[in-house]
Amino acid sequence: MDYYKISKDNWQCIKQFNSLADAQTYADTLGTGYVAAFWRNYQVPSLMDKLQMDLNFCKDLIDEFLEDNRIANITPEQSDAVLLKFQNILAFAQTGAVPSLQVHLPLIPIDEVFTQVRKDKYINQLNDYVNAFPS
Repeated sequence: MDYYKISKDNWQCIKQFNSLADAQTYADTLGTGYVAAFWRNYQVPSLMDKLQMDLNFCKDLIDEFLEDNRIANITPEQSDAVLLKFQNILAFAQTGAVPSLQVHLPLIPIDEVFTQVRKDKYINQLNDYVNAFPS
Protein backbone atom coordinates (compact mmCIF):
# COMPACT_ATOMS: atom_id res chain seq x y z
CA MET A 1 0.00 0.00 0.00
CA ASP A 2 1.41 3.32 -1.08
CA TYR A 3 0.54 6.82 0.04
CA TYR A 4 -1.86 8.97 -1.95
CA LYS A 5 -2.81 12.62 -1.53
CA ILE A 6 -6.51 13.41 -1.60
CA SER A 7 -7.16 17.10 -2.21
CA LYS A 8 -9.63 19.78 -3.17
CA ASP A 9 -8.89 23.49 -3.18
CA ASN A 10 -6.91 24.24 0.02
CA TRP A 11 -7.79 20.95 1.76
CA GLN A 12 -5.70 17.77 1.57
CA CYS A 13 -4.96 14.55 3.42
CA ILE A 14 -2.51 11.70 2.95
CA LYS A 15 -3.78 8.13 3.24
CA GLN A 16 -2.66 4.66 2.22
CA PHE A 17 -4.41 2.75 -0.53
CA ASN A 18 -3.69 -0.32 -2.65
CA SER A 19 -3.97 1.65 -5.87
CA LEU A 20 -4.72 5.04 -7.36
CA ALA A 21 -8.15 3.71 -8.32
CA ASP A 22 -8.87 2.85 -4.67
CA ALA A 23 -7.68 6.29 -3.61
CA GLN A 24 -9.93 7.99 -6.17
CA THR A 25 -12.88 5.85 -5.09
CA TYR A 26 -12.34 7.12 -1.54
CA ALA A 27 -11.95 10.70 -2.79
CA ASP A 28 -15.26 10.41 -4.64
CA THR A 29 -17.01 9.56 -1.35
CA LEU A 30 -15.92 12.95 0.03
CA GLY A 31 -17.88 14.87 -2.59
CA THR A 32 -17.47 16.52 -5.96
CA GLY A 33 -14.06 17.74 -7.04
CA TYR A 34 -11.82 15.69 -4.73
CA VAL A 35 -8.82 14.29 -6.57
CA ALA A 36 -6.43 11.50 -5.65
CA ALA A 37 -2.77 11.53 -6.68
CA PHE A 38 0.18 9.31 -5.92
CA TRP A 39 2.28 10.85 -3.15
CA ARG A 40 5.03 8.34 -2.27
CA ASN A 41 5.87 4.66 -1.88
CA TYR A 42 5.32 2.91 1.41
CA GLN A 43 8.63 2.25 3.17
CA VAL A 44 8.87 -0.42 5.83
CA PRO A 45 10.20 1.15 9.06
CA SER A 46 13.31 -0.32 10.65
CA LEU A 47 12.76 -2.69 13.58
CA MET A 48 13.87 -0.02 16.06
CA ASP A 49 11.67 2.65 14.45
CA LYS A 50 8.69 0.27 14.49
CA LEU A 51 9.32 -0.57 18.15
CA GLN A 52 9.30 3.12 19.04
CA MET A 53 6.14 3.65 16.99
CA ASP A 54 4.47 0.70 18.76
CA LEU A 55 5.49 2.04 22.18
CA ASN A 56 4.18 5.52 21.32
CA PHE A 57 0.89 4.12 20.02
CA CYS A 58 0.45 1.97 23.12
CA LYS A 59 1.24 4.87 25.45
CA ASP A 60 -1.40 6.96 23.69
CA LEU A 61 -3.87 4.08 24.02
CA ILE A 62 -3.15 3.78 27.77
CA ASP A 63 -3.56 7.54 28.18
CA GLU A 64 -6.88 7.43 26.37
CA PHE A 65 -8.07 4.52 28.52
CA LEU A 66 -7.20 6.45 31.69
CA GLU A 67 -8.83 9.60 30.36
CA ASP A 68 -12.00 7.68 29.46
CA ASN A 69 -12.10 6.30 33.01
CA ARG A 70 -11.75 9.80 34.42
CA ILE A 71 -14.46 11.20 32.14
CA ALA A 72 -16.79 8.33 33.10
CA ASN A 73 -16.49 9.53 36.71
CA ILE A 74 -16.22 5.97 38.00
CA THR A 75 -16.07 5.05 41.67
CA PRO A 76 -12.83 3.81 43.29
CA GLU A 77 -14.32 0.31 43.35
CA GLN A 78 -15.14 0.46 39.63
CA SER A 79 -11.65 1.78 38.95
CA ASP A 80 -10.12 -1.16 40.80
CA ALA A 81 -12.33 -3.62 38.94
CA VAL A 82 -11.57 -2.23 35.48
CA LEU A 83 -7.83 -2.01 36.20
CA LEU A 84 -7.79 -5.64 37.37
CA LYS A 85 -9.69 -6.63 34.24
CA PHE A 86 -7.11 -4.77 32.13
CA GLN A 87 -3.89 -5.70 33.95
CA ASN A 88 -2.66 -8.02 31.17
CA ILE A 89 -3.72 -5.57 28.46
CA LEU A 90 -1.84 -2.76 30.22
CA ALA A 91 1.25 -4.98 30.58
CA PHE A 92 1.18 -5.78 26.87
CA ALA A 93 0.71 -2.09 26.04
CA GLN A 94 3.62 -1.00 28.25
CA THR A 95 5.93 -3.24 26.24
CA GLY A 96 4.53 -2.29 22.83
CA ALA A 97 3.18 -5.81 22.24
CA VAL A 98 0.63 -4.78 19.62
CA PRO A 99 -0.04 -8.34 18.31
CA SER A 100 -0.86 -9.47 21.86
CA LEU A 101 -3.24 -6.54 22.27
CA GLN A 102 -5.00 -7.60 19.07
CA VAL A 103 -5.53 -11.09 20.49
CA HIS A 104 -6.50 -10.25 24.07
CA LEU A 105 -8.41 -6.95 23.91
CA PRO A 106 -11.43 -8.45 22.09
CA LEU A 107 -11.68 -11.10 24.82
CA ILE A 108 -12.27 -8.57 27.62
CA PRO A 109 -15.94 -8.74 28.69
CA ILE A 110 -17.97 -5.55 28.66
CA ASP A 111 -19.68 -4.08 31.72
CA GLU A 112 -21.11 -0.76 32.90
CA VAL A 113 -17.64 0.86 32.82
CA PHE A 114 -16.02 -0.94 29.89
CA THR A 115 -18.94 -0.56 27.51
CA GLN A 116 -19.25 -2.01 24.03
CA VAL A 117 -18.74 1.50 22.65
CA ARG A 118 -15.39 1.84 24.46
CA LYS A 119 -14.34 -1.67 23.49
CA ASP A 120 -15.14 -1.03 19.82
CA LYS A 121 -13.30 2.31 19.92
CA TYR A 122 -10.07 0.74 21.26
CA ILE A 123 -10.27 -2.24 18.90
CA ASN A 124 -10.84 0.06 15.90
CA GLN A 125 -7.87 2.25 16.89
CA LEU A 126 -5.73 -0.86 17.24
CA ASN A 127 -6.83 -2.26 13.89
CA ASP A 128 -6.30 1.09 12.15
CA TYR A 129 -2.77 1.27 13.58
CA VAL A 130 -1.91 -2.27 12.51
CA ASN A 131 -3.41 -1.75 9.05
CA ALA A 132 -1.16 1.29 8.53
CA PHE A 133 1.78 -1.15 8.23
CA PRO A 134 1.19 -3.54 5.34
CA SER A 135 2.97 -6.85 5.51
